[in-house]
Amino acid sequence: MFDCPAAMIALVIGGYQLLAIAPLMAGPSDAIDNRFQDMMQGFSECRLEGMYIAPWEGIDRPSQEFFDDLFPEKIEDDFAYYQIQTNYYGLPVTEIMIPAGTWGVYAVTFDVPIEISRDRLQKVFGSSFKESEASESGLAPELIIDPDDTQKSIWLCTPPF
Repeated sequence: MFDCPAAMIALVIGGYQLLAIAPLMAGPSDAIDNRFQDMMQGFSECRLEGMYIAPWEGIDRPSQEFFDDLFPEKIEDDFAYYQIQTNYYGLPVTEIMIPAGTWGVYAVTFDVPIEISRDRLQKVFGSSFKESEASESGLAPELIIDPDDTQKSIWLCTPPF
């Protein structure tokens, strides 16, 4: 039936596989996570309502549905770190950092070098998210090289105090 033994055919709507004619080759990080996409809607403008935790106020989960079943891997220096595996417009996401204190810094780690992330984000949002006046003032994220791993990139929002 297929010319290529590795061929895959599946009907996917909203991230759910409805009909698979052949085994899917895409791993979990290749599937579109609609909850993650929904949560990230304002990220390109650093608008992130309710994406924080405040243990001292009894807020142990962000208000977005994406975090319903997640717990931070660690909370350190007023930030909560979540290890995840999802896909954002074709970019593999491995970690998200949100505030767990009063400083509203947010970060999404892509498991690809900055050149790949920059190219993809440019195609999707029309911006390369280089350092700019908008990123300095917290109105847009900045894409940087992960200081711990140059083969990864970080999309960072640093809203002003």
